[in-house]
Amino acid sequence: MRTRDNRFWIQGLPSFRLSRRDFLRALGAGALIGLGPIVEACSPGTSQPAVTPETETPQRGGNLTVQLTADPESLDPHVTTHLWASRTLQMIHDTLVVLDFDGTIKPGLAESWEISPDGLVYTFRLRRGVRFHSGKSFTAADVKYSFERWKTTPRSPTAYNIDQVTAVETPDDYTVVIRLSQPFVLLLDNLSIGWASILNREAVERLGQNYGATGADGTGPFKFVEWTRNQRLILERNPDYTWGPKIFSNHGPAYVDRVEFRIIPEEGTRVAEFEAGNIDILSDVPGVEVFRLEKSANVSVVKYDQLQTAYIGLKTSDPILRDVRVRRALNHATNKEEIISSVRYGLAIPALGVLHPKTWGYWKGIEQAAYKFDPERAKQLLEEAGWRPGPDGIRQKDGQRLKLNHITTDTQAAKLQAQVVQEQWRRVGVELEIRSMESAAFFAALRAGEHQTFAISVFYSNADVLYFYFHSRQRPAPNRFDWADPKTDGLLERSRSTLDETQRLQIYEELQRIVHENALWVPLTHDVGVVGVSRRTGGVKVHPSNWLYKFLDIYVKTGQR
Repeated sequence: MRTRDNRFWIQGLPSFRLSRRDFLRALGAGALIGLGPIVEACSPGTSQPAVTPETETPQRGGNLTVQLTADPESLDPHVTTHLWASRTLQMIHDTLVVLDFDGTIKPGLAESWEISPDGLVYTFRLRRGVRFHSGKSFTAADVKYSFERWKTTPRSPTAYNIDQVTAVETPDDYTVVIRLSQPFVLLLDNLSIGWASILNREAVERLGQNYGATGADGTGPFKFVEWTRNQRLILERNPDYTWGPKIFSNHGPAYVDRVEFRIIPEEGTRVAEFEAGNIDILSDVPGVEVFRLEKSANVSVVKYDQLQTAYIGLKTSDPILRDVRVRRALNHATNKEEIISSVRYGLAIPALGVLHPKTWGYWKGIEQAAYKFDPERAKQLLEEAGWRPGPDGIRQKDGQRLKLNHITTDTQAAKLQAQVVQEQWRRVGVELEIRSMESAAFFAALRAGEHQTFAISVFYSNADVLYFYFHSRQRPAPNRFDWADPKTDGLLERSRSTLDETQRLQIYEELQRIVHENALWVPLTHDVGVVGVSRRTGGVKVHPSNWLYKFLDIYVKTGQR
């Protein structure tokens, strides 16, 4: 709701500030859903989970239909950062360790582990009796293959998570030794994310480039059945799964027989299907519908905290955008409060920089340094950059119009946000040409460098999102800003190996200052997560970084199958 001073707040959401101990103990890489345009996964949040009250003992059986706003880009964990890919591939695959709901690292496929005193050697003892869906036994060789493939996959956008790994050794079938080039405080956390899934080499080699598209073979609670692009992804229960992490009440098999993910980007369609009972879980409740659905007796709405930033990315190598004065002008031309009220329906707060204020490492100086909404200052900067108003109000320079393309997804919220920004920038003399496309095409266009500006929402729990986005090795994706700066690279590398907290804070603050002063993007909002749940669905507990993590505790209520 909106208060009288025109600021927005959400009543009843728990605090999720990270302590220094939690930061060192419980950070990593994953994602959460939001209300913004398109989303991708970077690092997990550690807020308190949101739950729905339970009134009965879960029983096995029944099917669930779950709405997704966008098609998963791929179920191959090494080639994507797409949010829905991370959500669904973790149902099919498992990881060595898992991130608990309280932000601590717990056993997964590894029953235990030891870390050498110098922090350079990690020894994992693996769980026995685990099998892939194909029936093949899980061994240390699968871990070695998976991590070596992850590290060497060309242009993998997530391989940076194991940069420090120099060797993976297998003394026996149930022991894995990982050696590092230097201490790395985030290693265990990075091994809990979906991108660290353990794969079956035989299945990967059999399917080749089609792995994760026409099939997948994991050790997870659900098996791949069918995927019709932009329509539906179907998974069925793995009846042999009994090694579920102890962070769940149910260790397997899963309660539900089958999960069908339906891809429905249109807000009106998905809400209508949800209220008609054709969808059990609504992944993104449109902001305009939240208040009304909260009053419904037939469904429930769950809100939850998340560390997230929605932003407009700027390609700094573009002939127009390489001038920092233009990038700063776009920041001053953007009215975030208007976006919050007209697009987010109050379910957000303005973003000042890269990080949410409750992220460990947040630079408080951004609160004074942030670009304020100031159209006159935007016009002044454009004048200084040589862009003068043309006959129709759009600025020109050397016969060229100040025209930028804007790539976004084809969801209603994304298109509405783009239109709002388009009008705001036009007022200062910038023409924005909107190109909306479905999710897979959107990411493909960004990888191909077809953009000048684009809109994305990213989820994280730590300042390592700075490395994810701004290290030069992350080009062309996820560093779609095409930012390559030796000073930035050096600071990012130090941020991952420096154990002293005070020094790490200083490094993170300097990195945020660099991003701000160079106006690499236009930060927009920090959004509240909202999921819709039908009355026939029980066991819904939103994981702070992994959404409805593995669906192990979710069930269909008795008499509602």
